[in-house]
Amino acid sequence: MHQHHHELDEAAVHSLFCAHSLRFTRQRFAVYTALASEKVHPTADQLFKKLSRSDSGISLATVYNTLEALVKSGLAQKLADGGTSARYDAAVDDHLHIRDCATGSLSDVPEALGQKLLDNLPQHVLKQIEDELGFSIGRVQIELIGEYTRQAVEVN
Repeated sequence: MHQHHHELDEAAVHSLFCAHSLRFTRQRFAVYTALASEKVHPTADQLFKKLSRSDSGISLATVYNTLEALVKSGLAQKLADGGTSARYDAAVDDHLHIRDCATGSLSDVPEALGQKLLDNLPQHVLKQIEDELGFSIGRVQIELIGEYTRQAVEVN
């Protein structure tokens, strides 16, 4: 399923950027590694504030432009619900999200639980959608929308 890249060194990110035809710069490195280390999916403003605390000297415009370049190159995804600021995710493979209506936060469903749902999607219905609409499904994106009612249970 998906995995966030928590320990990315400069050489690994440089190779990743090259593989996606994206020019490597210090600012892009800072934005990408900050995004990839997040467990929740930040807005550009939230990412800018995080980077500002680390004294990176990066502008808000650079953060926005870099995020758009990462999305365009396939290294990040832009998650928007139409009503709030877009959020960004460095995990670009199929996985599920939880959007908390009370706070607006967006985070990943634990991998094993998300995979259970993805594995149980009725393939015949997906095929029927493709056939009836003349649409080739490239990926599935599912967002569960609601509110937290209690603390999450730790599962070993």
